[in-house]
Amino acid sequence: MECISISHKTAKSMERQRCFIPKERTEDFLREIMALDGVEQCVVLSTCNRTEIYVQGEGNRFKGLEAVMAEASSSDGEWIRSLARRYQGRKALGHLFRVVCGMESMVIGEDEILGQARDAYMYAKEAGYTGYELNSVFQAALTCAKRVKTQTMISKTSVSVATLAANEIFRLPVQHKTVLLMGSSGQMGGIILKDLLSQENIRIITTVRSHNGRYQSLDPRVENVDYRNRYDYLEEADAVVSATSSPHYTLTAGRVREAVGTSKARLFLDISMPPDLDAEIAAIENCRLVSLDDINRLAEENNRLKQQAIMDAEEILSEELEKLCKVLAFHRFIEKDSRWKERYQEYSAEKLIYKLRDGLDSASFEAVLDVLMQ
Repeated sequence: MECISISHKTAKSMERQRCFIPKERTEDFLREIMALDGVEQCVVLSTCNRTEIYVQGEGNRFKGLEAVMAEASSSDGEWIRSLARRYQGRKALGHLFRVVCGMESMVIGEDEILGQARDAYMYAKEAGYTGYELNSVFQAALTCAKRVKTQTMISKTSVSVATLAANEIFRLPVQHKTVLLMGSSGQMGGIILKDLLSQENIRIITTVRSHNGRYQSLDPRVENVDYRNRYDYLEEADAVVSATSSPHYTLTAGRVREAVGTSKARLFLDISMPPDLDAEIAAIENCRLVSLDDINRLAEENNRLKQQAIMDAEEILSEELEKLCKVLAFHRFIEKDSRWKERYQEYSAEKLIYKLRDGLDSASFEAVLDVLMQ
């Protein structure tokens, strides 16, 4: 297996935005990858913090993968190579395990990546782009992630990008807070809404796309308003959160400037990819804009506290990865020689041991003997 990865570890948010593959583009992108020489299976994982391609096939396919990513990002191969990390074989497997377990996330141990990886895998599987190898690999990675989350403190102290964003709102020096939330029906927006509702003295205004002008409140503290009227509620908001999958800005600086009449401080949180909020909002007096790159800095302390959990998770990861490598090795063996049982059915146990002795290095041969003596 091979993997090419552009993530928050190598690229800033604007660079990641160029590489982001929206849902409506995923099918075409997968087909382009499958058209490359030597590619037999593929999965694409694209989130606000990473875009990664996992492929199975023959030969070295990095050059082709770089070309596909360059075309998708309207760039060139040199720019992609300056940002991408490449993994092959066991290192690619280990990288995927670490990603799915939340160990490579901007916020270590965050829960969203498990669902995002599962969705990416299922999409490729249902479209017919995976086979035995990638099915085994992704299923093993998902199993490993569930074990890590139940057996280590990574999930016990789990903090997500959405939770960190909500914490920024909680820190506002205002006793009764009003929050305008755009994108509450999405995954990230839904988590923020849940976090906000866990606190008292918070009024939440959520934008919804109108259908015949009818709204239905989810909670007495939640007021649903028409998305088209969002600027009308900026004046009363202490914090504004945008977590949509919109292809255009949800708020532009010019219209924000027109809508805000008082000089009170306002917090604008943008946790979308591509960004929802016009960066020029930060230049408006008394307006503070927090982006995904800023959230990265907020995550550093959370990640430091999870170092012991990471060590525990690494042990589990090593165990699960070893199991997977054995499964894949055996699969490759029986694919190359479907008649292996017939070949060795006349072998005595002693003759088979001598054959292993002659074909293995001393450490491997001792390991085989240890297994046989158990």
